[in-house]
Amino acid sequence: MPRPPSPRTVDADLLAIRRASRRMALADDTTTVAEEFVDTCSSDLGVALAAVRGYDPRRDALGVFAATDAAEPYLDEWSEHRRGDDDSPAWRAYVDGASVSVAGATSGTGADPVEHALYIPLGTHGVATVATLDEDGFDERTVYLLETLASDVTAALEAAADRRGLHGLHDATRAMQAADDPEEIVAEAVDATEAVLGVPYSGARLRDVECDTLPLVAVSDAAAQDVGVGGDEAAERVAREVLARGTPEIRDGEGDDSTASALGVTAVYPLGDHGTLSVALPEGMRLDGRRRELARVLADNTAAALDRAERAVRLREQASTIAAQDERLEEFANVVSHDLRNPLNVAQGRVDFARDKVQAGDDDVAADLETASEALERVADIIENARALAVGQEVDETEPLSVCETATTAWEAVETGDAELLVEADRTVEADPSLFAQLFENVFANAVDHAGDAPRVLVTGTETGFAVEDDGPGVPDDERGAVFRVGYSGADGTGLGLGIVARVAEAHGWTVRVEDGERLGGARFVVET
Repeated sequence: MPRPPSPRTVDADLLAIRRASRRMALADDTTTVAEEFVDTCSSDLGVALAAVRGYDPRRDALGVFAATDAAEPYLDEWSEHRRGDDDSPAWRAYVDGASVSVAGATSGTGADPVEHALYIPLGTHGVATVATLDEDGFDERTVYLLETLASDVTAALEAAADRRGLHGLHDATRAMQAADDPEEIVAEAVDATEAVLGVPYSGARLRDVECDTLPLVAVSDAAAQDVGVGGDEAAERVAREVLARGTPEIRDGEGDDSTASALGVTAVYPLGDHGTLSVALPEGMRLDGRRRELARVLADNTAAALDRAERAVRLREQASTIAAQDERLEEFANVVSHDLRNPLNVAQGRVDFARDKVQAGDDDVAADLETASEALERVADIIENARALAVGQEVDETEPLSVCETATTAWEAVETGDAELLVEADRTVEADPSLFAQLFENVFANAVDHAGDAPRVLVTGTETGFAVEDDGPGVPDDERGAVFRVGYSGADGTGLGLGIVARVAEAHGWTVRVEDGERLGGARFVVET
C-alpha cells in the first residue's frame, strides 16, 4: 500500500470512508457492500469508474456485483475474468492477493478509452476494480484512499459471510433436528454447505453396517453437475480412514482435468460413527479459518442429529416391542381361559364319574382318574404353550409326529358331541408335540362350533403338509383374511381358536390358509409345513 499523504489533506475523504464502513458493517449481503463501495468511490472519492467483481464458485469466475453508471459501457471488456485467463489482471489480483495496476486498459467500447485501471483484491470474496480516463492515472492520495476503502470492504464482506454462515448453520441445524431419516438429515447438511460455507461442492456418506460399505447417499447439485458422482474407490477409502480415525482430513489438489471445474482443497469430516461429510473448493479458493470452523460445527451438528434420529428409532422399536408384548400377554390370558375349558371339563367330568362310582361301591374308578390326570397334564401343557406364544417364541425342539395319531388324540381332548372324525393322512411332520396337538384341538373346536350340530371333519395329507376340512357352511371369501386374527369371530365364539392356530403355525415356521373344501364342501384349513 502506498505511503499515506498528510492527514490534513484527506480528513474529509477518510471521514466519508468511515461513514461508508459503518454502513457496510451492517450489511448481510455481498451486493449491498459492493454497492456501498462503488457509491463511495463515485460520490466521495471522485472515482467515476468503479465496480466490484465477486467470486462465483459455481462458475469459477469473477462476476460483476455492482458498478457505477459511468462504468457500465466498459463492463463487457472488464466482466469475463475466469480461471486460466492469463490476460486477466482481475484474476491475477484475486489469486495472488495483491493489487494489479494496468495502464492503457481498454479501447473500442465507443466510450472514451480507459487510460489506467487498478484491481484490488477483496480477500476470498472478489476484486474491486477502479479506472480513470486521465492519462496520468491515479495519484498517490487516491490510491491510498481506494485501498483503505477496499480493506474496509473486505472486512465487511468477511463479517457478512460470518453472519450468513451462522444463519445458515442455525437453519440447517433446525431442519436436521426435525428430520428422522438419516438420508434426509445428511441431505439437509449437503444443501446447507453453500449457504454456510459458500462452497458449492459437497457430499455425504452413510455407513451400511450390513454390507460393510460407505456409500455416497447425498451430493450437492453443483457437485453432481460439475464433478460427477459414482463409485469413487479412492474417495470412499479416504472416508473410511476419516471415520475410523474420528478426525477430519484436509487435502490439496484432489481435483483433476476431467472435471468441469478443477478442485483444490477437499475436506472430509466424520459424522460421529455414522458416516462422513465432504466439501471441496474450486482451485484457488481457500479453506480459511472461518470456513473450517463452520464446517466442523456443521459436521458436529449433523452427527448430533443422526444420533437423535438413531435414538428415536430405538425408542420406537422398544415401544413397538412393548406394545406387542402387551398384546401377547393379553392373548395369553385369553388363550389360557379358552383352551383350558375342554381339558378341565373332561377332568371335572371324570372326577364326578369316579365320585359317583365310589358312592355306589364300584371300585373300578382307576380309568376315570387316569383320564382326569391326563386332562390335568394337558392343562399344564397348554399353560406352558400359551406362555411361549405370548412372548412370540419360536419352536426350539421338534420330533417326527404322525398327523393321523396326533389328530386322533387331539379329537379325544375336545368335546365333540355327535361330530365324526375321518383321518386319511399317512404322513409325519416335524413339530412340537404339545403345540401340534393344540393346533388340531382348535381347528376341531372351530368345526364343532361353526359347522352344524353333527359335523363331519376330515384330516388329509397334502404334498407339502396337511389339511382339515368340515362339511359346514365354509368361510366367505371376504372374511378369509381375517379369520386368523385374534379377536375375530364369525359367530358367538371367542375369536381365539383360529388365532391360536395361526400362532402355532408361525412358531413352527409354517403357513396356514382357509379355502373351500374339496370333498366335504365346507371350510378347508390348509397347513404348509
